[in-house]
Amino acid sequence: MNPLRALAALGRLARAEAGEAAQRAQLRGARFTSGVIIRGADRITVGRNVFFDHGAYLNPSTVNDRRGYIAIGDDVEIGPYSVLWGGGGLRIGSRVHLGAHVHITTQQGRPVQSERPDDFVVDVASVTIGDDVLIYSGAIIVPGVNIGRGAVVAAGAVVTEDVAAGTLVGGVPARPLVSALVD
Repeated sequence: MNPLRALAALGRLARAEAGEAAQRAQLRGARFTSGVIIRGADRITVGRNVFFDHGAYLNPSTVNDRRGYIAIGDDVEIGPYSVLWGGGGLRIGSRVHLGAHVHITTQQGRPVQSERPDDFVVDVASVTIGDDVLIYSGAIIVPGVNIGRGAVVAAGAVVTEDVAAGTLVGGVPARPLVSALVD
């Protein structure tokens, strides 16, 4: 590689790392491992003892006139390579665990019409995850879903409807498997 190109690439990498560090610094009360990517930290709030594992990605998004947000309670773990999109507003309660590769989105694009390819529309709807929730690896939570206190989402489940408190859901789409997990 050309030495000047290598030097320029190192400069870009250093600026990117400095930008990531500045974003992470805004989230007081959180701990991070390597590779965590934060966008829009000014619209992300975290409680005490929040841990972001390797490769997690958080973005309150620029859709919805920048009204998106991500609010995370106390004692929460965001698993490795999990993705949180907050364009429609994402609220995660306290004592919540997200496994690896969990994807929670509050926004989704509509199909692009061939006669109007520049007319791209993104719909947004909030997602709320209650306290004491466990979401296993690979689960997907779509816009507009509320997950009640003490619920459990099985690995690989795709949650398209609300989950009642104390309910274990699983499958594609997710359906109740066990209820009354909590009093």
